[in-house]
Amino acid sequence: MECINYMLNDFLNDINNKMNDCLVNFNNKISDFNVNNNINLNLIYNLCINYYGNNIKLNKLINIVVNDNNSLKISLFDKNIKNKVRNVIESLNLNITSNLDGDDIIINLPIITEDYRRNILNLLKKQLELFKINIRNIRCFFRKKFINLLKSNILSKNDNNILINKLDKITLNYINLLILNFNKKKKNILN
Repeated sequence: MECINYMLNDFLNDINNKMNDCLVNFNNKISDFNVNNNINLNLIYNLCINYYGNNIKLNKLINIVVNDNNSLKISLFDKNIKNKVRNVIESLNLNITSNLDGDDIIINLPIITEDYRRNILNLLKKQLELFKINIRNIRCFFRKKFINLLKSNILSKNDNNILINKLDKITLNYINLLILNFNKKKKNILN
């Protein structure tokens, strides 16, 4: 009996750890989005491109300096990736445009309008939905694990029901935390 309780607690700890990691990743992701002209450089640095067959973050391949209030200057360590870098930055759909200045890329920051704010909000909503799916996928993974343990008679039906109920409560809690953090960011964007 004590062994089963230990196993149940391990499962619950594992579930909480995985879902908390997901929440932390969501918070990091949405912190990259700002609605002032002080663009969070992490938004660009954390983008990835295919660099000689490997997916590499831009922070390893570029250097960014503030050019003026409305633009950034990106210096490339490898001039051959100029177009890849421009394309991945413009793919953010943040009304960011870029120009070439010799071997450097100049990023023109958008004027903050209501349309821009709505665009940012739509990107954040997509992130929210993706992370809610991640949380549900964690739940699905553990549900399958519990069912397999039930089928192999390692878990009793009662223990299985207890775990699934706790799993559903934990899942709902983490989804609500995602929504809460999204709403805080939404309020920040709309003000």
